[in-house]
Amino acid sequence: MDMNTKRTLVDLCARHTEERLKEIMHSISVAQEGIESDTKSSAGDKYETSRELIQQDLSRLQEQLHQAKRDRLALDQLVLEERERAGAGTVVVTEKLLYFIAISLGKLTVEDQDFIVVSPYSPIGKLLIGKGAGEEIHFNGASQKILAVH
Repeated sequence: MDMNTKRTLVDLCARHTEERLKEIMHSISVAQEGIESDTKSSAGDKYETSRELIQQDLSRLQEQLHQAKRDRLALDQLVLEERERAGAGTVVVTEKLLYFIAISLGKLTVEDQDFIVVSPYSPIGKLLIGKGAGEEIHFNGASQKILAVH
């Protein structure tokens, strides 16, 4: 596993995170405009219900924004150097899958290889952290032997 592959993975994660940030910011802006432009009608209960729904959307979007900012920070702090034990910034090769420990993102393909991008705080990430070649993890009723850590 060369350093360029890891850098490409980080770049793809960063692009995805920046896109999420833009989408969330746009959605927040639209929701805030909805609250501001919503004029109170004669059906007061209907207005309050509509306003409450928009407020709930705003709260959900604020949490998503906070998570996306945490993801961006996590990506900025990754250490990509080779290590013997799995940690943030490492690629873990198992007999079944390739994992990149960074943020919770899912599958990314780099140079015709599929990587599962996981957060070190996710259930699978917690199992991988600190493990080295030759060790096994047990997840969802299945075992995976770690072949290498890069």
